[in-house]
Parts: sequence; structure tokens; C-alpha cells
Amino acid sequence: MRKILRGKIPLSLEVAPLVDIVLLLLIFFLLTASLGSQKLAQLDLPETSSAKKAERNLVIVIDKKGAIFVEGKEIGLEALSSFLRLKREKERIKTVSIEADADVPFKVPVRVMDVCRREGVKKVSILARKIGGD
Repeated sequence: MRKILRGKIPLSLEVAPLVDIVLLLLIFFLLTASLGSQKLAQLDLPETSSAKKAERNLVIVIDKKGAIFVEGKEIGLEALSSFLRLKREKERIKTVSIEADADVPFKVPVRVMDVCRREGVKKVSILARKIGGD
């Protein structure tokens, strides 16, 4: 039997496109990871010596200016009412936690609590920071 010698074709791997793809993936993952860890508002919670861990079904955030945020979106009191009504029907929420800045006027959390009670939420709690802890 006769061996057939074939000419060797030099194989080369283009590295530049691979480096481009790896850098794009790295940038994508860095951006998505940093976006997910950002907090909506920097809050200075009021302090209490009798703070307990609260059940959290839905968290309503109120910033220093009195703006109300639910699930990362700013919302007004009227829209909050209809949002809570839909949430109660779909997900049967029973507990709402209000996370308000310590400098926010007292009337804003009270109005939010009133809307929650009107829409049938059984438990409404205000989150605070325990004195001597974070």
C-alpha cells in the first residue's frame, strides 16, 4: 500500500476577534452586576430601641423629598391605591413595609399608611434602624 502524503495546511487561530468578544462580555457583565446592586434612594432611617425584624411582602420607599417609590418606580398616592388593589388581588399581599427617610414630613408616611389600610392591607409597618446597629 502506498501512503499518500498530503501537504500540511498551517492552521492559525485569529486572536483579535476572540479578545473583542471576551472584552464585550466582560463589560456587559460588569454593567449588569453594578446596575442590580444600586439602591434607589439613600435613606436615613429613624432610630428606635425596640426595632424588630419586619415581614416584608411589599416595600414602599419614601425619600427626603416625600417622593413615593414602589418596586423601583416613582408613584403618586392615587396610583398607589390602584397598585395596591391589583397587588392584593393577584398576589394576596398582607404586609406592607414603609421605608421612609427620617427627615421626611410625618404626613407623607401617614397618608401612605391610610391608602394601605383603605385598600385592605392588614399589616403596615414602618421600618427603622435599631439604635447601636445598622
